[in-house]
Amino acid sequence: MIPTNRPVLGRDLDAVRQEFGLLTNDIIWVLSMSITRWMQIVRQAPDEPVKDPTLALLVRFLAQHPELAVVPKQPSAAEMFALMNEIADVEPKRFATYFGAESSAAYRWMRPDARPSSTVTRLMHFLKTALLMQDAAGRTQLLEDWRKTVEQEARIRGVQNVFKTGRWTTPILDNGAPSSPLRPRAASSDSEET
Repeated sequence: MIPTNRPVLGRDLDAVRQEFGLLTNDIIWVLSMSITRWMQIVRQAPDEPVKDPTLALLVRFLAQHPELAVVPKQPSAAEMFALMNEIADVEPKRFATYFGAESSAAYRWMRPDARPSSTVTRLMHFLKTALLMQDAAGRTQLLEDWRKTVEQEARIRGVQNVFKTGRWTTPILDNGAPSSPLRPRAASSDSEET
């Protein structure tokens, strides 16, 4: 991936990131860099040799040994959707709900050039890993348990029927303030006080 007849350049760091299928946050962790240093090397001086020989050697070693990617490759939304549908019937418009997003996000995630947020992809990775560790019956149970967890989280946030509506937004009270499980709802004008 990196030619042996030249030093490691700033753009090579991004090439390794792409080869591993990592987000910028992940590769800067792998390379033990700050985002500022990443930007200086990769964005501001992409055609300059990397000044730090240790960093250059680390990048070259990882380029030579991609099997050592210490951050696992995150599944795409399409992969995750297919896996979940092998287990249970998951509607496309409700797929994103399993990951704490509005239902419309699923359609954006399925585009080849789109990618969910890093938190969503991390959740997808861990759910996929847990599912693949189970037999068929265990996968069905795990996915059903996860669905219940999602519904419970939505309910305690004041969102009812999250899978029916596909929305995580909190209902708005008459006075415009969001309903909160931590704050009791305002008494309606037709209720009697005792």
